[in-house]
Amino acid sequence: MDLNSPIFLFLFLPVFIIIYTLVRGRGKLIVGIAGSLLFYAWGNLNYVPLLVGLTLSAYLLARGIHHWRGGRAAFILLWAGILLNLVLLIGFKLWSGVKYPLGLSYVTFQVIAYLVEVYGRASEYEPDVTAFSFYLLLFPKIPVGPITRYRQLREQIHNIQVEPQDMADGIRRFIRGFAKKALIADTLARVVTPVFNLDSPVILPSIAWLVVISYALQLYFDFSGYTDMAIGVGRMMGFRFIENFNFPYLSKSIGDFWRRWHISLSSWFRDFVFYPLERRRLRWLGQPFNILVVFALTGLWHGLTRNFLIWGLIHGLALIFESTAAGKKLRNAWAPLQHLYALGVILLGWVFFRSPSPDFALDFLQRLAGDMRGFKVLPFELTSPLPIIEPTFVMALAAGVLLSLPIGGWLQKYTDQFAQNKPAVRLPLQVLYDLWLAFLLLAAIASTANAAFQPGIYGTF
Repeated sequence: MDLNSPIFLFLFLPVFIIIYTLVRGRGKLIVGIAGSLLFYAWGNLNYVPLLVGLTLSAYLLARGIHHWRGGRAAFILLWAGILLNLVLLIGFKLWSGVKYPLGLSYVTFQVIAYLVEVYGRASEYEPDVTAFSFYLLLFPKIPVGPITRYRQLREQIHNIQVEPQDMADGIRRFIRGFAKKALIADTLARVVTPVFNLDSPVILPSIAWLVVISYALQLYFDFSGYTDMAIGVGRMMGFRFIENFNFPYLSKSIGDFWRRWHISLSSWFRDFVFYPLERRRLRWLGQPFNILVVFALTGLWHGLTRNFLIWGLIHGLALIFESTAAGKKLRNAWAPLQHLYALGVILLGWVFFRSPSPDFALDFLQRLAGDMRGFKVLPFELTSPLPIIEPTFVMALAAGVLLSLPIGGWLQKYTDQFAQNKPAVRLPLQVLYDLWLAFLLLAAIASTANAAFQPGIYGTF
């Protein structure tokens, strides 16, 4: 099941939220676990035992680590848990003939983080199996995260409070995410997907630039839209998940980009891969080697292919460059030049990230550079909808560019200031905003109903 699927929107979510709201105390934990297993089973019933097994094994391993804390047995259990989850994750990624279990990467990374933190600090251990199961199985964060540490939710789980304001804010956040996914990302996909499905990018340079910019926006609004939906459902349940994006295309460097993009993943790799490597830094290789290892693994986390590996290494090499004398000079350069550099590297990486092969990506880059060799006009049925660009695509592209800027924050700031001076307008402004969200919801539903269903891009990673 996907967060933007009709079954979830019109059946699962409203029924679940009503039952969850009505029960009290630990009943919410039981309803949450049952609802999460049902959510998972709807997609593939065969993987429910896998998810339950992962949950119970993580609980038992943590219990053993806590019991034998400081001893060799705790160390062995820690590495047994890490290897078990890594082997499982890598095995499913390599086993291409089997449908990849929904959200497995996010679940295994949360398990590994929990085991490492329990090993390091006794206070991280959760003796209540129900509370721990609720945390790990919590369905809003299963499809695309964010990767949430247990310590970030512990107090909330043990003291669940669902206030009317939380419910209202959660619904608003969910609608915004759904609209971003359906109205922007899925509309841009109508132009992006046909090009990357070609045998080779036999397109004009202008179309190549249009497509790569469209893909950058599609990926951002697809992923951040799903994250908004997850955060919104979590808020309806009384939880505040961590934010996963902070306007990444405003970055001035690749280091800045990774503080803004998929924040929970980059912080996970920082804490559990980069820092341990730095503590054992190889003197003759130094920090650059550790950076390359981290970003090679970041790329392979998305998929065990050459393209994802190259994408990760591009970002790793850019970070190494930024630590050199030339990179440090760039930090003091004219701000637009810094943005141009960052966006150039980001778009270069996205070409490899989306392309079906390295050869396709290299040919696409040649098109971006203006190379017309080998260009030929293909029949429309092979390039549809290109070169015809619909008005809805233009609107989605324009909205994507505008909403990549913190316009919402600016409007909220000035609206709050205005409402402080004139309290009587606060309610009418809120009503107008909610009416606007209702319109976006109806438009997103209509757009989804009139097109083939498009699951989240990051749901396959």
